[in-house]
Amino acid sequence: MKIHFTIVSYTFPPSKEIGGRRWAKFSHYIKCLGHEVTVVCTGNSENKEFYESEYPGIKFNLLPKNYPHWLTGQAKSLKEKCFYSLATRFLNPFLKINLFDMAFAWKNQLLNTLENIHNENKIDVLVVTGAPFSLLYYGAQFKIAHPEIQYVGDMRDPWTWGSYYGIPQMSKRKKKFQEFIEHEAMKTCDMMCFPTQSMVDHVEEKYPQFSSKLYLLPHAFEPEKFPASKEDEIQKGFIYGGSIYNGLEPFFLKLDKILKKHPDSGFHWDIYTNTDYPLLDSTFSGGLIKKHSFVPEEELFKRIKRSKAYMIFFPKSEIDLISTKFFEIIYSGTPILYVGEEGQVGRFIRENRLGVHILPENMEKELPSYLGGNIPFEKDFFRIEQYSFTNVTKKFMKEIECRLFNSVNDITNT
Repeated sequence: MKIHFTIVSYTFPPSKEIGGRRWAKFSHYIKCLGHEVTVVCTGNSENKEFYESEYPGIKFNLLPKNYPHWLTGQAKSLKEKCFYSLATRFLNPFLKINLFDMAFAWKNQLLNTLENIHNENKIDVLVVTGAPFSLLYYGAQFKIAHPEIQYVGDMRDPWTWGSYYGIPQMSKRKKKFQEFIEHEAMKTCDMMCFPTQSMVDHVEEKYPQFSSKLYLLPHAFEPEKFPASKEDEIQKGFIYGGSIYNGLEPFFLKLDKILKKHPDSGFHWDIYTNTDYPLLDSTFSGGLIKKHSFVPEEELFKRIKRSKAYMIFFPKSEIDLISTKFFEIIYSGTPILYVGEEGQVGRFIRENRLGVHILPENMEKELPSYLGGNIPFEKDFFRIEQYSFTNVTKKFMKEIECRLFNSVNDITNT
């Protein structure tokens, strides 16, 4: 069964903005399984050679963002700052749309583009990933106009119950509209995917009438990108690579306090990040914690393998975030030392014997035992191969064929 997928992802490589990597990878692996893939994303014609070389055989429809840079909160000039203030303080309260949803002005050009694609080459499966969440609603509208297509939504982040995209600060009127379009997306889709079990559980409780549509499509990793290294390499210190989240300053200050009480622990932590975090300057904690610029993921992987443990601090907002990075760490054979409140991440580490989970309130009591880097874990207990993009994509495609085309004849013959 050869299926024509049309995938809508607001961001897509070469952009490094949040959300692009997930479906860039799935697009490639779906194509490798012999299916036809068309992508709709933001971009410009200057990227044409990049797409042809990096994603051969995949068709791209590039649309302008239609979203002002200054509305992202990164206004630079006085003029932009004035625009931002006027839009957020005076205009936003009178609009039912979410101004912080970057695709709110994408509706007409997206629906027109999908119509053109469908007229030229019938779409079998439409995949729309959000955030931006308005895209999931626009996908529902296209499905209503074309009930013959199969509509698969992908909710990467919590929507109306989330902590980002201006949702918590919304008025009741604006929140009500978000609840409405979320419900419409759930009602209209044929399948809704989520990257974590906690999101599946929340939506199943919120929308029990749509429980049969829910599907866990976890983040995945590419083992072939990470070359094998010598088993006898000397391992030193702790390492972390990624964003430093808001709300972690108490964790770092408490760690500094612990290190001063244990000056001979041998502790050293290298943090690779592009996050601007002044607290972690060269003098913080006597240089035992060093912040470096981010490095390419292949190089970071090598450094993780040469480290005694991967140390993570997560604030409460991220305690259920099991990202691609976790599977890459597990694949490296490096134990994890995680500090954060109880949540899916902590349970995942404990249940799969991947390292140690310490609650923030227990740092001073428990952390000193692990400062030397001796983190207990069972290297081969967790079956990491199940989270490779190859295996996750194959499982997803079997689910697509079973759920969406079970009662449909082979579409190559229709």
